[in-house]
Amino acid sequence: MQSVATLNQKMINERSRALNNAAQRLVVRLFGCWQHELTRPFTRSGQTYRVCVKCGLSRDFNLSTWETHGASYTQRPSSLLEN
Repeated sequence: MQSVATLNQKMINERSRALNNAAQRLVVRLFGCWQHELTRPFTRSGQTYRVCVKCGLSRDFNLSTWETHGASYTQRPSSLLEN
């Protein structure tokens, strides 16, 4: 049978892991994605963007300069949702 101290330590570890995940999600929402594992560029309805493989945030992509730019966003712009 597990001791009370072992069970308490497991609960503390689970809570700290949950808080850490919540803090990471908050930072991503506030500051955008800082990860650099992006998909290839996708173009739809004249809008070109790339998506982060790890967190799913999108960033705009300029086809003429081949550079990713702008802030990260969670939903595609409304022009993409019309089709």
